[in-house]
Amino acid sequence: MSEKIKFFIKVIATHIITYLACGMISMTIFGYREFTESLGFRPLEEISFSTIIIGQMVRGFLLGIVIWLIKDSIIGKKISWLKLWSVLVILGIFNTYGPAHGSIEGLIYLVPIEGLPPSSAVSLLEVLAQPLLFSIIVCTNWIELKNKLLKRG
Repeated sequence: MSEKIKFFIKVIATHIITYLACGMISMTIFGYREFTESLGFRPLEEISFSTIIIGQMVRGFLLGIVIWLIKDSIIGKKISWLKLWSVLVILGIFNTYGPAHGSIEGLIYLVPIEGLPPSSAVSLLEVLAQPLLFSIIVCTNWIELKNKLLKRG
């Protein structure tokens, strides 16, 4: 299998797994399911699991394209996970071109949602944690790490 195909499979699988894990953990711990509809989310009962997985496969593939384009300047370098996480957070969360909640455009153009509980701000932890976990997994050379750990042990 080619390096590119392996890379894309790793990125897509890592995205799906970290997305589902962080989402499920956050919904359980922070209990913010109640206010998601006030943000414009559909009730989870209306969304099929297969639609979620297919959507995340597409997102993972698009992430793979972008990371492939910049991988030589990030992957395999010192603190590569932090560099990738910074790119994802800055471009994907705070500096989106559309007015998304939590972004600079959202702060400028969106009307604050009344009645939103203060605990909803905790959802930002999920939004920051998922790309962090994703970046660590994608940027870690697991074979090299295993060899280093076995030599020390």
